[in-house]
Parts: sequence; structure tokens; C-alpha cells
Amino acid sequence: MSRADITERITERAMADGSDPALSGLSRQNSIYRRTMAVCDELADAALGAADPVRLTEVFAELVGKRVVLLDTAFRLRAQAGGSDSSRGLRWNRTDPSVDRLLRALESARRPLRIPAIPGSLLDQACLVAPVVVRETSLGYLLVLDEPAPASDYPPAPDDAEFLTITYAATLFALTLAHEQTSAELDMRYRASVVDALVSGHFLDADDARRKARSLGLRDGTPLHVAMLRPLPPDLVWAQRIAAILPGAGTAVRDGVLVAIIPGDPSTDALTALCQLGPGVTCGISEPVDSPELLPRGVRQAERAIDLGLRLGRAGQPVRYDQLGIYRLLCTIGDMQHLMGFARDILGPLLDYDTQHRTDLVRTLSVYLHHHGSHKQSARMLHLHTNTVAYRIARIETITGLDLSDPDNRLIAHVAVKIIESQSG
Repeated sequence: MSRADITERITERAMADGSDPALSGLSRQNSIYRRTMAVCDELADAALGAADPVRLTEVFAELVGKRVVLLDTAFRLRAQAGGSDSSRGLRWNRTDPSVDRLLRALESARRPLRIPAIPGSLLDQACLVAPVVVRETSLGYLLVLDEPAPASDYPPAPDDAEFLTITYAATLFALTLAHEQTSAELDMRYRASVVDALVSGHFLDADDARRKARSLGLRDGTPLHVAMLRPLPPDLVWAQRIAAILPGAGTAVRDGVLVAIIPGDPSTDALTALCQLGPGVTCGISEPVDSPELLPRGVRQAERAIDLGLRLGRAGQPVRYDQLGIYRLLCTIGDMQHLMGFARDILGPLLDYDTQHRTDLVRTLSVYLHHHGSHKQSARMLHLHTNTVAYRIARIETITGLDLSDPDNRLIAHVAVKIIESQSG
């Protein structure tokens, strides 16, 4: 039997012995407040017993005999429990104007409010609402929904008693949520420090790198990818969002960019979702890394993938290093002047012709070579007639002196085009 039930029975027995109506009324009032304090005591016991927010919601609902709802600061459902079969639960939707006005009022109220039922709207069930606050920081909102009044010899608890209960409960929820938030932040900081150590090469040897990877929950033998996001997403909760997109990934911020270690092979949809974390965010992805001590190489590959992706006009998209083809070879050559010198030796006259006549023959050549010399496919890609493509290819051969029917000429022309594209930003 709970402490609240014991208190209630003792009070009822005392009331049965009394005959003065005024005394009986006072006894009933004392009963209500004693039960209120007993509810607060039991809820405190649960909080001190390390109950999480979900369990605390269940305990509170059981103690007050009503449906209890816990919302986060964005009014998303965190937990709910209790209520009779006739209670429908919370049906609020922020797209409803009356709900939106109420939620805006709650954001600024910072004290318990009784919300009456508004027939014909989503606010058709009365409730008591209290903000869950630590100092000036809001952590969520606690709601106790009204139940249909049961047949009883005793009046319902007065508003001040219910306000006292929910105010005390909101304080305990605030402590629980703050502890949860602090624990999550500490865990996130620890994981970020481990990720930073791995991708920076700050480990003693391969065994130390594997131990660090295991502390992130990465199993031995699991292929890893390194993803880099540039620019850094502006959302302050990107770590939680990445965890939802890529479960098991570890993240850290290095030199103003976001780096993530991803177990397994991320899907295209997941990588696209990463690019949607902020405007203009480009995601570079490394080749698979077989062991944690090779992660620094994955960082370099992810960075090169972003650099080339931006040059190739793929800003805001995922760019896989292992799908960059010949660009991977080109970006390993440090002397870009030497590369551009080679490209100009092959296609210099064509570049000058495009500049002087405002044409785009280099682009035509690139598409033509990409489609294996097919006039038809090139015309479809360039939105031109096949005869126009044929004329342009003949003009390119005249200007450059290349014979595009010769395999060696096609190879050097293709390499020169890729160099130009890789430097064209």
C-alpha cells in the first residue's frame, strides 16, 4: 500500500469519528493537502531513485490518477501515461491556430496555467500545464489532463492543491531532465574527443586505435567511412540529428568542419540527409577504411572529395571519393601548374577559341568523350541536333589537331578535359 493510500485511510477514519460539519470540512481539506504532500513525497522518492523521464511520467500518472503528458521545448511528445479508458490523450496540433496561440502563451508564461476546454477545437480537453524550467532554461512542459469526474462523496481537489502538486512535480522533472541532458552532453563530449583523436592520428599504435574505436561502440572488423561536412551546419543539435540519420556514427568538429566516423556503408539517402543539415552543406565521403588506425587517410580523402566536388559544381551534394575516377589521380599531383600546362598543351587553342568566340566547345568535347563518341547521346545531353554535334566535333579536331577516332588522342584529350574541369571551380 502506498504512502498516499495510508494517509487517505487515516484521514477518512478521523472524518468518520467527527460530527461537527465545520470540522468535517476542515478535515477534508487537511486530507487533500496531506494526500498532496504524500504524492509529492512518493514522486521525490522515484526521482531520487534515478527514474528516467518516462518512468517518472508513469509514477506521476499513477499517483494522481490522470493522464500525464511530458512535452519537449518544441512541444513534441516525450512521454505520456495514465488516464482512464475514456481519456483520448493529447490531440494538440500546432497547425491549429488556437493550439498555436496557446503554445506561444505557454512559452512566455513560465508558471502553471489551467487551460479550459474549448469545444470544437483541438483544445477540447481541459488540463493543467506547468513549464519544466531550470533557472532560465526551459526543458519542456508537463501536462495533467482532466478526467471525467467520478461519483464521489468528496469534492475534487481545489486548484491551489493541484497547482502545488504540478509545481513540485515540474521541479522534479526539471532535475531529472537536467541530469539526463548533462549526462548526454558529457557522453557527447567524450565521444567527440575520441573521434578527434582517431581522425587526427593521436593514438599510440594500432591496438590503441582499436581500443578507442571500441569505446565508440565500433566493432572490430567493421568497415568504416569518414564523412566531412563543409561548412559546419548551423544547427546546434546536429550531433543528435546525425545520430538519427546514421545510428552508431561518432562526430567531432575540427578546424571549422564536421567530421563523422560511420560504421558500414552509408546509403545515398542518409548522405543526402546530411547535406540537408544546413544551407550549402557539401558532404565528402572517404573510401572504406578497414581498421581504425587508417582513419586519418580517410579524413584526407573526404576533404579531397569536397574540394573536387565544389570545383565540379556539386556543392550541397554528397561526393564519394571512390567515385571520382581519374580526379583521384589528378588531386594527388601537387604541382597544379604542371597539370594545367599539360592541359593547355593539348587543348590550349580550344580554350582560346571558346574565350574569343564565347562558345563552349570544351564542354561539347567533354560530353562527347564521356558518351564514348556517340553523337546521338551527346546531342541528347547537350540538347542539340546530332548534325550540330558532328559539326562541332569536326571543328574541335580542326582547332586542336587531334584525331578523335584515335584511342591515344581520345585518352589525352579526356585527361586534359578532366584537368580543366577539376580547376574550373
